[in-house]
Amino acid sequence: MIIAVSGFRGSGKSLFGQIARDMGFPVFEMSEPILDLMRELAIEITNESVRNFATDFREKGGADAVAKLLLHKIKIALQTSSAVVVVGARSEDEVAVFRDAGQVTTVAVVSDGAKRFERVRGRGKESDPKTAAEFKWADDVEAKWGLKKLLETCDVKLENNYSQKEFRQKAESFLEKYQ
Repeated sequence: MIIAVSGFRGSGKSLFGQIARDMGFPVFEMSEPILDLMRELAIEITNESVRNFATDFREKGGADAVAKLLLHKIKIALQTSSAVVVVGARSEDEVAVFRDAGQVTTVAVVSDGAKRFERVRGRGKESDPKTAAEFKWADDVEAKWGLKKLLETCDVKLENNYSQKEFRQKAESFLEKYQ
């Protein structure tokens, strides 16, 4: 089983991934291959550069190009684990790649925009937007990749507008079914 987790920046995808990791699931981040390539090419990692690089990568390699970079690792993990978690799927095209490797359940982690921006400002990732305008721009770019459409069709929706403790309980309850 592949659990593909989607959501806009700051919604709680990484927290979901950490909870899954704490429960023993192999976890893969969709952003890692992009960030690794950028580091190899000595491209500075910023909100704008990551989104521009990822957009260009998808335009040249197809909407599913990033997912294809992870597919081999996912298949290997599925040989020894009944389920894996993929954090950060951005489109149905990416999810379709995972369907080639096994059964997929899609999870939308949703949170209101103000709460997401507050979280993003507090965590200090180098690729995070620094201003409200950058935050909106990043959301718009990811929506163009197909994220908004994917979130509307996910199998499961987990709301994350409250405490980490409450979200952790929701995520653990969901993940227990796949242990």
